[in-house]
Amino acid sequence: MSPPPSSSGVADVAVSPEAIRWAADWRTQALKLLGAGRIQEALWPMARANAGGDPWAQATLGHIYALLGLPESAERHETAALNNLNHGDSGSAEQPESALACARAWAALREAELQPQQASWERAFECVQDAATTPSPLAVHLWLALARGLRDAGEMAQAGQALQAARTAQDQSGQEEADPVIPAEVWAAEWALTLLPTSGQSSVDTPFEVQGEPGPPASPSEPQPNQALLLPGSTLPGPDARALRALAALQHHGSIGALTELADALEAVERVSLRRTCAFALAERLSLLGAHRAALAAMHSCALFPRPTGPRDWACRGVLLRRQHHDCAALRDLDAALAAPHSLPTLLRVRICLHRADLLYRQNRVPEALDGLRDALPALVRLTAPQLLAPDLAELTILMQLAALEPDLSGWAEQAYQAVNQREPEETLTGWTLDTLGQATLRRGGQPIVLRWPETALLIAYLILQGEVTRTQAELDLFPDLPPKQTLALFRQALAELRTHLGPDAVRVGGPKRFPTYTLLVPVALDVQRPSAVAAAPGLFLPLLPHTGWVAERRTLHRLTDQHFIEQQSKKQANDQQFRGYD
Repeated sequence: MSPPPSSSGVADVAVSPEAIRWAADWRTQALKLLGAGRIQEALWPMARANAGGDPWAQATLGHIYALLGLPESAERHETAALNNLNHGDSGSAEQPESALACARAWAALREAELQPQQASWERAFECVQDAATTPSPLAVHLWLALARGLRDAGEMAQAGQALQAARTAQDQSGQEEADPVIPAEVWAAEWALTLLPTSGQSSVDTPFEVQGEPGPPASPSEPQPNQALLLPGSTLPGPDARALRALAALQHHGSIGALTELADALEAVERVSLRRTCAFALAERLSLLGAHRAALAAMHSCALFPRPTGPRDWACRGVLLRRQHHDCAALRDLDAALAAPHSLPTLLRVRICLHRADLLYRQNRVPEALDGLRDALPALVRLTAPQLLAPDLAELTILMQLAALEPDLSGWAEQAYQAVNQREPEETLTGWTLDTLGQATLRRGGQPIVLRWPETALLIAYLILQGEVTRTQAELDLFPDLPPKQTLALFRQALAELRTHLGPDAVRVGGPKRFPTYTLLVPVALDVQRPSAVAAAPGLFLPLLPHTGWVAERRTLHRLTDQHFIEQQSKKQANDQQFRGYD
């Protein structure tokens, strides 16, 4: 019987016995480089192992091309691997069968990345679980890739379970602690980024423990046996670990130092999905700080190779342009992103719908904005990790207040607010809130706290709404009509009383000594951030402050929403009078 024909694009070549003998060693070296995030360096030894007939290398080579952002090459090698492994003409009878399951798992993971819907992730999970039932050197990488994909899609709970399965697979593989498949710093960074959004973990430097199992071991200080697989200077973390730690620090702190660290780490990252996450996070933070041109430049730095603009690119650029008040261009980009809804994760699709509704409201297209909210708010409530959209709802306060004035949307708006701001029972009893409409009142667990200086409540509200600020800017915004010496004294006494009640570490001081910056670290909920705040507002927003600057902008936005409320009431009264005419 003649051998089966080779797959398209793969020619049969003579392979020397020496190459076959060393194929497993090439594959082992490539997998270690892959675990450290050095994708381009892993490509060459994996290709050598593939040429030597190693079935695991055949199953994984397409995945490496996918990590580099080369979908055509990835699809070609995945098809070739599935065809070759289906024939079972390499190695023993068990190896191709297990390698074939791994190849199917890689193909399912790539399909889920392209169409990140619930059904795609369920199929990918089944394929990975099937591939991990038999001993395989790829089990750790399969579970880790599944965890990363689920995390990017906003499925934090499932991502944590997959990450735990990956750690268990490495422990069961019998790898020596001094030479693991995935470096210790990568495990610590993966845990930090996965658990931080849902658990509020404050440290990204300590090992994590999940379900009673210890976190990744500390990195050994002595040189490791295979020094060629380490970055220059074995104590330095790899590119993936640096980027993941910088992302976690940016989510927790949001300081200028975290931005700089993330920008530096982005230059060395080779995994395209992680580059995209880092670039988009960097662009979002720069946009919030007002550096709009730098934000757009950071957004376009995610691709290693030229590629067409995708729906996620349109979505990110649309949000950035909305913050620059380029409403028509932003709406065009968001519509382009929603033109391919199946290629977007559910979390991102809900986020796009919210920002699009805000753009429609800005353009006085209120009925269309309300229709967008009718689709977005129920989907937000059904998300598994809605708290990831808390910054967006805080930014879209006026839009949520508009929803609270509609009879059919008020319940959904309140549920959405509670979903993104959900707290543990002990946090609810001891949580801080600040009333800013009417008399400013600080509360803990619902009980009012007596403040000696009224400027303290103003400073808390200012730090919450403005984020990281300099002392000079805070003095100008809070006390615009007072001389410099008096403003400095008022700022210092307000800061001292803030730390007395919220804790000595409630405010982080950064920046240079002459121009320090201040950031509030303790979460304090403002009444003005609740959707129903304007409809039931007992008074003006921070009435002690003059109607200038950021206060005037906030009050103006509230008046716009109040005007819509008055129009709704007028229409209702007109309809009631019309019906009375028929009685």
